[in-house]
Amino acid sequence: MRDVAIVSYCRTGIAKATRGALNQTHGIAMAAHVMKEAVARAKIEPGAIEDVVLGCGLPEGATGHNVARNAALFAGFGAGVPGITVNRYCGSGLSAASYVANAIARGEIACGIAGGVESISLVQFNLNFNGFFYEPLRQKMPAVWWTMNQTADFVAEKYGISRQSLDEYVVMSQKRVAEASAAGKYAEEIVPITTKMKVTDKATGQSSEVEVTLDRDEGPRPDTTLEKLAALKPVLEGGTTTAGNASQLSDGAAAVVMMDADLAAQRGLPILGYWRAFALGSVAPEEMSIAITPAIRKLMQQNAVSAGDVDLWELHEAYAVTTLYNQRELQTPWETTNVNGGAIALGHPYGMSGIRYLGSTLLELGRRNAKRAIVGVCTAGGMATAALLER
Repeated sequence: MRDVAIVSYCRTGIAKATRGALNQTHGIAMAAHVMKEAVARAKIEPGAIEDVVLGCGLPEGATGHNVARNAALFAGFGAGVPGITVNRYCGSGLSAASYVANAIARGEIACGIAGGVESISLVQFNLNFNGFFYEPLRQKMPAVWWTMNQTADFVAEKYGISRQSLDEYVVMSQKRVAEASAAGKYAEEIVPITTKMKVTDKATGQSSEVEVTLDRDEGPRPDTTLEKLAALKPVLEGGTTTAGNASQLSDGAAAVVMMDADLAAQRGLPILGYWRAFALGSVAPEEMSIAITPAIRKLMQQNAVSAGDVDLWELHEAYAVTTLYNQRELQTPWETTNVNGGAIALGHPYGMSGIRYLGSTLLELGRRNAKRAIVGVCTAGGMATAALLER
């Protein structure tokens, strides 16, 4: 089996869904933009790409029709570069990376792009609900069709995680994002994109398009306080989930170039790190948030990794309850867990997030001259993806 290197990473800024800079940007355009930049940062020719695998949480409409293949064509890679779109909801991006890594490790390809794209603005509020529910399964397992807010409240209540602790975590996470942004850490990842944004006049209700350049993340709220969070009403009556302790609905895209490590070394390419292993976890759909723990435990067991061997932990912030539960179960140190904040502040374009975690975590390993990291991302349906990364 061949070693797999990550030789470049980039992403768009993360934009607020419906109200942000990417609210009219097609998924093909978003994905192509980061793919071209990832190839440029890798210092390779587009023809070296042998496959493109993109994760997408909602692969229909503006992110449908095999957005991976179409983005490769739009990026100018040529008809000889294939592509496939994969869907595991929020775990789509990390799953895409695992497919490319496996193909390289087995010698099927030498170089490929793994990425993720999501346009919640153009897709989530225009979904095709024809046949969406399947009653025989819904009668047996209604939670398959629960909203993610319902699953978050269920986990918080079942496992005794209080609203106070959720909000306290958010204050810390927002602070960490603000500090990372001020230090230029996120700017290092972002490739600016100029596009058309839909703007609606609140007074008249009339809409128009304006040209904007997105070169930052729109979501962070550095002035977040415990008092402000406590004033927010729960999304569901009697619940603990609020707009403040849940990840934001967002648009964005990200990509990494993955390559046979020996080939990358021979060519003198910049190696950000290595993809070492991948594992999945699965639990009852209503307990979606807790699936990260069995995924990571499986990953560590299969690869003989102990907690003391891990320098950085990235536990998905689908909700504050997600991070708090899994941190508690895995006993990860806060000083090495989600060190630059997460999706609650930055936003969560479903298919993109796994790739952002992958690339961002490798960059942070480099800054710290550290060796090993584990990333865990839960996903709708009661599943989770986990990856072991090294430098």
